Amino acid sequence: MGDLALVATAFAFGVGSSLLPMFLNAEAYVIALGALTENPVFLFWLIMSLSVGTVLGKMFVFDLARKGRRRLSQRDREREGRRDATVPRGRFRTGLRRFSNWMLGLLDRPYLGATTVFASSALMVPPLAIVTILAGASRQPLWLFSLMVFIGRTLQYLAIAFLLHHVIG
Repeated sequence: MGDLALVATAFAFGVGSSLLPMFLNAEAYVIALGALTENPVFLFWLIMSLSVGTVLGKMFVFDLARKGRRRLSQRDREREGRRDATVPRGRFRTGLRRFSNWMLGLLDRPYLGATTVFASSALMVPPLAIVTILAGASRQPLWLFSLMVFIGRTLQYLAIAFLLHHVIG
């Protein structure tokens, strides 16, 4: 497979993992890239292609959520009366749940919500799939959302790939 085909495949996987995160795991793909790619410069470009694909896929989901904002807000109003059935057990899980809820609460603020998107992109807490939908339904600008996803995901992917590349190589 030629180099251009590998870059295109990384891009396509980025888009696919954004749209179907339950079936296509971008982090597992990055691990495979880090383990199988010998040239670090080429690995960098594969990661950049994957990141751009991820951002484009997340922008699509963000836009769908923005268009469906009325439906989401109606569901939220209906759920407000219900209690969450899943109560986290243990100190770590309770703390993680509190942190995630606090970060998701920041999404209502257009520019402060970017910290949630960045943290979710880089650290995966709270999950980016959920943050993308909530950010689309909030007042967050698309350009800021996209920038934070690109920076966070690129840093995460590069860290994983080059750490693995360094350990194996």
